[in-house]
Formats: sequence, C-alpha cells, structure tokens
Amino acid sequence: METKEVFAKRLKQARQRAGLSMEGLSAKTGKEVTKQTISKYEAGKAMAGSQILIKLSKALGVPVDYFFRPYTFDVSEVEISFRKKASIGVKDQTILKLKIQDEVERFIDIENILGIESMISRVCAPTQISQPMQMIMLAKEVRRICGLGISPIPSVKNLLMGHGVKVFEIDGPEGFDGISGYANSHTPLMVINKNIQNTERRRFTHMHELAHLLANTSFDARLSKHDQEKLCDAFASEMLLPAEVVEREFGSKSKIAVQELKRVQKAYGISIDAIIYSLKRHGIFNENRYRGYCIKKNANPRFKDSVEKSLYIETSSNKDYNDELYEEMVYSALAQELISSSKAAQMLNTSIMEIEAKSQAL
Repeated sequence: METKEVFAKRLKQARQRAGLSMEGLSAKTGKEVTKQTISKYEAGKAMAGSQILIKLSKALGVPVDYFFRPYTFDVSEVEISFRKKASIGVKDQTILKLKIQDEVERFIDIENILGIESMISRVCAPTQISQPMQMIMLAKEVRRICGLGISPIPSVKNLLMGHGVKVFEIDGPEGFDGISGYANSHTPLMVINKNIQNTERRRFTHMHELAHLLANTSFDARLSKHDQEKLCDAFASEMLLPAEVVEREFGSKSKIAVQELKRVQKAYGISIDAIIYSLKRHGIFNENRYRGYCIKKNANPRFKDSVEKSLYIETSSNKDYNDELYEEMVYSALAQELISSSKAAQMLNTSIMEIEAKSQAL
C-alpha cells in the first residue's frame, strides 16, 4: 500500500474501533478537523499535515506512527462465526474485528523476527474427519507434543500462547464466545470473550477453538456445522479430561456421587456437564442414564445450580500474560541483536533510555 492508502485505512479503523462517526471524531478534535476533511482522508483523497495528525492521534488515543504502520495481515481474511443465537450488531462486529487486528499485528512482527514456529505446524490431522474418535486421537497427539501426558492443564491460555498460538481475550459483545483462524494463512490465532465469567466454560472455549484451528480443513464435507461443533467439543473434552482419567475415575462404578464429579471438576477444570457427556461418549453412561441426568437437571433448579457452579481456579492465568510475553520476546530479540534499541522502544512504546536501562543479556 502507498502511504496515503495506509493512512486512509488506519484512520477509518481507529475511528470505527473507537465507535465514532466522522462527525463524532470531528467533535473530539474540537471541530478543528471537519467531518468533510475526515471523509477526504478516509477516501484517500487528501493527506493530513503534522498538526492535524497530532489532533487525530489525541482524539483517537493512538500514537501518530499508528497511522503509517504497514499492514502485516488483514483481519477481514479471518472468518468470524458468532455461533450463539444472540443478535450481534454490525457495529459490534466491526469493533471486535478491529480489536483483533491491532492485537495480532504486534505479535506477527516480533515472531517473524524471532522465527517462532507454532505447535500447530507439528500436528498432523487426519485427511478426512467424521468421527469423534478421530478428534479424541487428535487431542492425544496434541497432548503428546506439548508433553502433558494425562495431567491437568493449569492454564489453557498460557499453554497455547507458549506453543505459538495467538490467544487474545477481548471485551466482546453478548453472544460472542470465541473465534479462531489464521492470519496470513499460517499464523494461528484465537479470540475469546473475556466477559465469560465461568472458568470451565472459558477453558472449554479455548480448546474448542484449538480444534477448529487443527481440523477445519479436514472435516468431511458432508458434515453439518452442528456436527462439526460436536466434534470440536469431543476434542476439547479430551484435551481437558483424557479418556484414561475418565476410565480410571468412573469406569468401574455403577453409581457416581456428585461429589466425585466435583472433585474431578476442580482438578481438571472441566464442567460437570462436559464430564457427564464424556461418560456417555466413552460408554460409561448409556443413553438412558445420560437422559436421566439431563431430566433431573432441568427439573430441579437447586441441582442445576449445583452442577453448573464454577469451581476451578486457574493457578497461572495472568490477565497481562500477552503483554508480558510480548515484552519478553522483544527483549529476547534485542539480546540476540536481531533488533536495535530504537526498534525495541518503538515496539514497546517507551523510550530508548528505558529500554537500555532494562535490557540485560547473559
């Protein structure tokens, strides 16, 4: 893209992400930049001078160099699917996509510099997936590559980020759980709604989206979207609670106490509903026994509240993990002399003096 084209697109995206109309942005500049002028900028018909750039920068809360940052990927190429029934407006969808754009771009540059390879590139999915067992075996392969064995996963987000999957938790609208896709056809990313309060549901969503990343191109073309979602659920269940653990804990029991289910829930960070469905999938519960659980849950509000209560506490889930990891990667590149101090300062939005004071290599 030419400079004027980049400026036009960045300005429009920053305005939309802020939820402002052209008139609203003009008002934020104290009417010093008119709606008509903003329209010309966004159409690529004019270029702002330095004073106007500063005003726009302050109004939109972005640094001036944001307007000229080259594009490393286009979020419009990532298919976003809002799977729940809740209605999500076009404006909310646009804002969400632009948040994704900003978050992903900064990671792509530093990972390209460091030559980081994603775990996903080492996973070989079957050429045609149509059965839950195929997804279960795929989950076992991922666990093997990540060195997990059959142990619980303390923090699914940290696990994924540590293996090259971009995970972003964004303030998303009601009705949005998560999405996944590839930036530039090869950079795996997922975005999770940070407003999901139930920890077990949030962990399950991470693993469900990982299934999409691994299997979307391998699903049997005859499968419906609903069938594909069910297969991704099978993968997520196996990632969080391996079949060996299900068999060890429940395989020989004709009756299972709710307290036993809660103990496994606390240990593995998976909901009781998902455990029960896993029992059905592995033949420990037959259809009648599974249906009996569903009927009891729907008929008894106290029982429903008890089995749906979130109990898991992620021991190493840091809300600022993305920022910490990004900073670590920048300093790693600086220590290896892959970037300069000025480049590191630009990437971390700080001063060269601060960078040089904090940078130490052994």
